[in-house]
Amino acid sequence: MKKHQVEQRSNEWLHLRKGKITGTTLKSIMGTPKARQDAGYEIIAERLTVGVEEEYENPMERGNRLEADALAMFEFEIGKQVERIGLCEDDTNSMIANSPDGLIGENEAVEVKCMGGKNHIKMWLTNEIPEEYKWQTIQYFVVNEKLEKLYFAGYNPDIPTHPLHIIETTRKENQESIAEAKTAQEKFLSEVEKKLSEIIKL
Repeated sequence: MKKHQVEQRSNEWLHLRKGKITGTTLKSIMGTPKARQDAGYEIIAERLTVGVEEEYENPMERGNRLEADALAMFEFEIGKQVERIGLCEDDTNSMIANSPDGLIGENEAVEVKCMGGKNHIKMWLTNEIPEEYKWQTIQYFVVNEKLEKLYFAGYNPDIPTHPLHIIETTRKENQESIAEAKTAQEKFLSEVEKKLSEIIKL
């Protein structure tokens, strides 16, 4: 057995562990097929990542820090200029809204996600928008009835072999989900208004 006299949690320790199966990883490998698959994505990400990924960075802070670079690379790759907008509201109901990362004319938009290595690699290899972001992407189409195409852009500059991965999704392929989301939101808001009116009468 080879020993490394380093302090645990130190930068040197983190570098030594990169891309290796440790006791923590073994639990996933011996678990469900999904856990094993996720462990594979993580090991691949660690081997392709330059340096050590900041494990404890808040995902929102990471996104805010990297979004401008992601959009600049996206514009270069796609060859289109992105308009930054704070908030968009539905024409028929201003209570239905979304905060787009960028609009490209009236018919296209971009959503950027600066995910950690494992999820970036998973998105790249599966070429699928992560399930956790499904309804966030659908909301673009609900709010903007002219939107025909959404670019979902995953960005991770620590993986220089493929820092930007773009998946295109369209209104046509999401019609059922868009209608479902619109109906659900209108019903929910109606219930909220009813409760509010009851409270106001008290």
